[in-house]
Amino acid sequence: MSQAQVLYDLQQIDNEIRAEKQRLGEVLRLQKEPAALLAARERAAAARADLQQWQAQHKDLTLEIASVAEKARRSEERLYSGSVKNPKELTDLQNELEALGRRRAALEDDALLMMMEIDERKGILAVADDEVASRAGEFTDASAALRQEQQTLALHLNSLLEKRGRHVTLAEPALLKSYDAISRQKNGLAVAGLQANKCLGCRLTLSSAVIRAADQGKLVYCENCGRILCPI
Repeated sequence: MSQAQVLYDLQQIDNEIRAEKQRLGEVLRLQKEPAALLAARERAAAARADLQQWQAQHKDLTLEIASVAEKARRSEERLYSGSVKNPKELTDLQNELEALGRRRAALEDDALLMMMEIDERKGILAVADDEVASRAGEFTDASAALRQEQQTLALHLNSLLEKRGRHVTLAEPALLKSYDAISRQKNGLAVAGLQANKCLGCRLTLSSAVIRAADQGKLVYCENCGRILCPI
């Protein structure tokens, strides 16, 4: 096997390794939660925080209603206990009971309206949680397939790296050094096929001298792009 063919085959292995690494990177990236799921989680968290705020306000209101009721109970006990004899004090107690009654009624109206708000927000949270569950389920299903692909890619990539390790021993050290240098300069494509009179790397026509040298089995470089050429 000519050195040109050895390097060309090495190039094919490296191309495959590069493609596998790129796909593996994509697979790993795709296993991160997508923006749509993250946004759904944020909406659910906001809806839950809003509901909890309303529930906390309702709890405070309930405690206030209980406090007003207890105060009214004590006032009513005094009013009807017979211990208060002063007419003015009795009138004041009666007025206080009426005021407490109005206050309790107003608070209970507020509590009823607040419960309606809470029910509405529970509905909003339920919808948000359903969206999270749906998107999370889709992500979990997709992730399972991606994890399987990741494992397959990793095994194949390991096999390719072992294959490359064996193949580079066939290349002359000086030519391998040249291959690596050109690869860095040419975005990973150091060896191009030579077909008819064209370099398949830059797609430009080559001189007859280069074609003749390649036909004679000599290692030649593209006079346009500088890549190593291999007749195919």
